[in-house]
Amino acid sequence: MFQEEEVLDLKMCDLEGDLQGEGKDEPGYELRSTPDKGAGVYATRNFSKNSIVVIGNPIKKAEKNTPWTTQVGINSFILRGGLSSKVNHSCSPNVGYRNNDNGGMDYVAFKDISCGEEIVTDYAMGNYVIEHMPECLCGSSRCRKQITGWKDLPGEMKKEYAGFHAQYLAEMDANERE
Repeated sequence: MFQEEEVLDLKMCDLEGDLQGEGKDEPGYELRSTPDKGAGVYATRNFSKNSIVVIGNPIKKAEKNTPWTTQVGINSFILRGGLSSKVNHSCSPNVGYRNNDNGGMDYVAFKDISCGEEIVTDYAMGNYVIEHMPECLCGSSRCRKQITGWKDLPGEMKKEYAGFHAQYLAEMDANERE
């Protein structure tokens, strides 16, 4: 029997070792408080690079870009359901975007993600232009100090993000060059 002071605040990842989610009902993430950004989405298991971390389910189409929409095409915007709308920005992301079959954007592991790590994305991986965001609070050594869209990313970052950004962004770049 445990003494009361021995009982620890265990996370899902502590309970069954390296939960990989096969056959589990648990999605692999949960909403928690962050020290400086309000709420954030945190991994409750490990994810390997290229695995789907959060499925992006659209709840409805939107007419224009707003602080609450996600751009999924050149002139297409959606409102997303679930915790996908709670994933915070970072200039050093661990997830990117990938178009899915239901009209949304999944978050896909850009690198291996450890249990307990905050799930963060570079909003530029999904939006060509970002008009409604405050200054960046990510604290990364790569911080751009402003949350910017794909249009404003340096070419080397676009290359680094290849395969982890919304498909329409390459079309937008091509249209800009013409």
